[in-house]
Amino acid sequence: MDVTAHRFLVLLIIVLLAIGNGKKSGSRFTNLKCESYNISFAKFETCKLNVLGRGVIGSNIHLNLFQVPIHSVSINWSFWRRYSGYKPFLYNSTLDFCKFVKQPKKKSFEKLVLDAITSRSNLNHTCPYDHDIIVDNLVFNDKFLQTLPLPQGDYKIQLRFASDNIWRLQVDIFLLRDE
Repeated sequence: MDVTAHRFLVLLIIVLLAIGNGKKSGSRFTNLKCESYNISFAKFETCKLNVLGRGVIGSNIHLNLFQVPIHSVSINWSFWRRYSGYKPFLYNSTLDFCKFVKQPKKKSFEKLVLDAITSRSNLNHTCPYDHDIIVDNLVFNDKFLQTLPLPQGDYKIQLRFASDNIWRLQVDIFLLRDE
């Protein structure tokens, strides 16, 4: 298996974690940070983790959009691992979100990410976006990691969003992979 295919497989499985059924897992969200680069464009009303049950952590985000409608969205997704600070690990990709939502590739990593997020959010349509963005209790579940040799450790998933080719937002999701 070549390096690109291996990286794709690892990230595919990590994204599938969010689709899990919410049962207790050894891996979990540990922190969530949201940043708006321009609060006249958008502001995070909510960016927090909630304990939903024993060992079950849900992420909640409410983003107020002030310059709607938004017709152009790009997303950069990167995966990091902590070794004396967070270092790039496996994956870094940018795509046109609006184009992708209109015509998703059926077996792509990004399609699985989109499916996981839309199951717990109001991002279930294509551009334009003329409303606030809400993610409600998105749960990390590691049952898919049990067969993958992803080592224990601290990880960060960084999502950066652009509109009209200007980077506007960043969301950092911190995970602990435990056995």
